Amino acid sequence: MKAWLRVYLGYAPGVGKTYAMLQEGLRRRDRGTDVVVGWVQTYNRPHTVAAVGDLEIVPSRALDYRGQVLHEMDVDAVIARQPQVALVDELAHANVPGSKQVKRYQDVLALREYGINVISTVNVQHLASLHETVQLLAGVTVAETLPDWVLDAADELEMVDYQPEALRKRLRRGNVQPRGQVERALEAFFHLDTLTALRELTLRQKALHTQRKLQERGDLEERPVPAPSIETVLVCVLRGDEAQSLVRRGVHLADRLRGSLIVLQISEPGAGLQGDASVGHQETVRALQLARALGAEVHTLIADANVADTLVGFATDMGASQIVLAAETHSWLRELFGGWPSRSGGSIVRDVLQRTRDVDVHIVRRSQR
Repeated sequence: MKAWLRVYLGYAPGVGKTYAMLQEGLRRRDRGTDVVVGWVQTYNRPHTVAAVGDLEIVPSRALDYRGQVLHEMDVDAVIARQPQVALVDELAHANVPGSKQVKRYQDVLALREYGINVISTVNVQHLASLHETVQLLAGVTVAETLPDWVLDAADELEMVDYQPEALRKRLRRGNVQPRGQVERALEAFFHLDTLTALRELTLRQKALHTQRKLQERGDLEERPVPAPSIETVLVCVLRGDEAQSLVRRGVHLADRLRGSLIVLQISEPGAGLQGDASVGHQETVRALQLARALGAEVHTLIADANVADTLVGFATDMGASQIVLAAETHSWLRELFGGWPSRSGGSIVRDVLQRTRDVDVHIVRRSQR
């Protein structure tokens, strides 16, 4: 029988992937399966260290690199041990130069060639196809990447979910990174908007993987699948402020309606002359990149005359049945009767409401955080 691969997928460090892998190993061991730890990275997190328990750990291999002694998984030792299941943390890890394989996922493939089942872990930001998206969303360049086909080929993919705000609390307690790095991390990679966007990408990866596996097994042909609806959700981004939240709202609405999703960014003539380095512009760029990564069709337009006319005209051409639009930063009543003026002098939200028929318009209020 072909050896299988099970992967625990997370959206950020600290969500509990390694802990989940170890708990799965303990459960299997207690049921009589021969389980060993091929490699685990605990980062000295107390709960993770405790989760190792009394699992058998195959000793690592020491390598001399530039005067330092570094350790990697001893693939040959694991193969010689011939367990039924090996736990191998951090699937996207790049091995120390001089190792038998360049990447850890290649070590995992080697173990499977010898009939050893593998349980592993990875974060979504390491997927090669999301490299540019993560760089824009989080402002960091991920050095270690994993080819998408490796995750696609996994027999089982389990998302380890954890609410972003709860993860930030875990970070503040010093359970993820050293306390001296916490404040900087909270404003960078662990910013709430960044974590929320990464979580959305992870949910989408899990859903796509499940669909592919059902298709491979032929399950989709045997069970009735609801037909896609004729709903088309159009998200309109008029300015950068909280554009990602707007995109996420559209994604959820399209998923619920089983409809298609279009994201439209509209700017007024001359708006780009104010500087593409502005915070609003950068937020818009990140939002559009997130939309593409989540499978949306993305368009950008410059309003020739009236912004509301441009939006309604585009919605009509696309056959949109739902429009998602942001409210202003001021009060709801002010947006309805004043707000960001269209070129006709009225409120864009009010004008859109007045000019649409048989279209549901969703006005998303600005968050207060």
